[in-house]
Amino acid sequence: MLSPVLVPVVAGRLVRVLALVALLASLAAAANPTWTEQQELAASDGFVGDQFGWSVSVSGDTAVIGAVSKNNAQGAAYVLVSSSGAWTQQQELTAFDGAADDYFGFSASVSGDTAVIGAWNKTINSQSGQGAAYVFVRSGGVWTRQQELTASDGAWDDAFGYSVSVSGDTAVIGAPGNGAAYVFVRSGGVWSEQQELTASDETASDYFGYSVSVSGGTTLIGASAKNTNQGAAYVFVQSGQVWTQQQELTASDGAAKDSFGFSVSMSGGTAVIGAPGNNGSQGAAYGFALSGGVWGQQGKLTASDGAAGDSFGNSVSVSGASAVIAAYHKNADQGAAYLFALSGGGWGQQQEFTASDGVAGDYFGRSVSVSGDTAAIGAVGRNNSLGAAYVFAVPQPTISAVISAGDFGGFSAVAPGTWVEIYGSELASTTRPWTAADFIGNSAPIALDGVQVTIGGQPAFIDYISPGQVNAQLPSNLGPGSLQLTVTSGNVTSAPVNVTVNATEAGLLAPPSFNIGGNQYVVAQFADGTYVLPAGLIAGVNSRPAQPGEEIVIYGIGFGSVVPDIPAGQIATGTSQLTASLQVLFGQTPAQQVAYAGLTPDSVGLYQFNVVVPAVPDNNLVPLTFNLGGVPGTQTLYTAVHQ
Repeated sequence: MLSPVLVPVVAGRLVRVLALVALLASLAAAANPTWTEQQELAASDGFVGDQFGWSVSVSGDTAVIGAVSKNNAQGAAYVLVSSSGAWTQQQELTAFDGAADDYFGFSASVSGDTAVIGAWNKTINSQSGQGAAYVFVRSGGVWTRQQELTASDGAWDDAFGYSVSVSGDTAVIGAPGNGAAYVFVRSGGVWSEQQELTASDETASDYFGYSVSVSGGTTLIGASAKNTNQGAAYVFVQSGQVWTQQQELTASDGAAKDSFGFSVSMSGGTAVIGAPGNNGSQGAAYGFALSGGVWGQQGKLTASDGAAGDSFGNSVSVSGASAVIAAYHKNADQGAAYLFALSGGGWGQQQEFTASDGVAGDYFGRSVSVSGDTAAIGAVGRNNSLGAAYVFAVPQPTISAVISAGDFGGFSAVAPGTWVEIYGSELASTTRPWTAADFIGNSAPIALDGVQVTIGGQPAFIDYISPGQVNAQLPSNLGPGSLQLTVTSGNVTSAPVNVTVNATEAGLLAPPSFNIGGNQYVVAQFADGTYVLPAGLIAGVNSRPAQPGEEIVIYGIGFGSVVPDIPAGQIATGTSQLTASLQVLFGQTPAQQVAYAGLTPDSVGLYQFNVVVPAVPDNNLVPLTFNLGGVPGTQTLYTAVHQ
């Protein structure tokens, strides 16, 4: 059904309300969308003790999840892909030379069609615990091993592969047992070691390389054991083929045993660093931002319901203005994760994530990864350590139908300036029509509470939003043809639907409530607001038939250009006149007079036609049709006339 802005009862009220628009102008602020649990993921061949979910990494519609203890701790990793919100397993990855206790899948990172999986305990040249990392690439939906990576100076217990991160053609592999991290770059499908990174002030057992994150030409490396486990993190930047230390980061209130740098994540000029030992292991995370070549602390993040022993910050992930921070010991090791949003230079908690079927000992939050509006969270203890991972996401809007607001059966096409109703699911998180405060000066809003409609790459004007329906007016300068229409809600955009746009596509308003016995009545009113319908036809609606010689007002949309020109989305501040000729017929009899044919003053995109009723016989089902510029309308509508 139509929003209140377009139903006939408001056709008159709309005039009065919008007269105040120019005095109350501001866009509605976008609301933070609510993330929901989308799916619980598990391995197709999982066994008790596999610890699926020990590591997770998400990139767009692809997730890689490690099962570190599978097959006597040889380990495995699983690639899952999303289509229309449903995740399915694409492939299981294993090391071609895997052996028991390698811990393949202890760490994982995916970037587009490239995945890097760490196996930190792998024996290389009889040196136990030297470690390795494996690169896999996807082509045509199939993943193949591209290369095994090892450190050029690898040695016993280096734990190379304890942490991994990949961004495009650059991978960084941590080896905390050696106090180092290694940068590898890909050229022509071959990976080569570019540089070994170490901290400028490194001491033994700092565990530099315990955590790593790379974003473009910048990498962040954690050293969680530095300074009696107070911890630190180091930023390195690339210039040409050389990486240099840019800055050492520490917490402003750091103390021994905080383990700052236990987890790290960066996205562009934003970094988040976990310190799960802070405040009696309640835990904390710290945001940093790059400005003028210097990283400054942006805030300390803590859980709103944090308690000692939660280990908030054991795993962190940041993507754009969203960060997910885990506390896997919370609530008797059931675990939780928290979504924070960056706004105005500060981080604020937006939501707490827990598994819908979580129980004590699940360790929900052992690993986290966020990409855009999708987060994956590992729960390694679930089902006797079989393990699971949970995907949380902003629900994707889905469009099921787009119809012209005047038809209710769906015109085959629309036109510039046409009001359309968009039906579907998850189109908005709130329900409301526009208000005067949503306007800017004389212009209608192109967004309501973060909901936007785009057609042919141009924004439409929005007057009503709800989870199942959005009403929008199409812009004036649309070209004819088949154009794609999308709805964006909470920064998530629907799949496009094709809408045919004609030069004009006129229609008279005829809401569902005026459909009686299969007969659709047109919206028509007398000057006092009484509706032109059979008397008493609809309970609670004041109505009566029209008499010949009376002037009634009929409402419509999509009737094309007017003089003076008033673009779509602009308030019609005065009278106007259709540029095309209009004829209104009662049965076969033309109206005595069309006294006015133009946009309704003080409205947006609503046409009105002041018509003098001709002499026709009494009939509660008088067919009412029109011709616009010599082209007949396609609707079959009725009105009521009484002599």
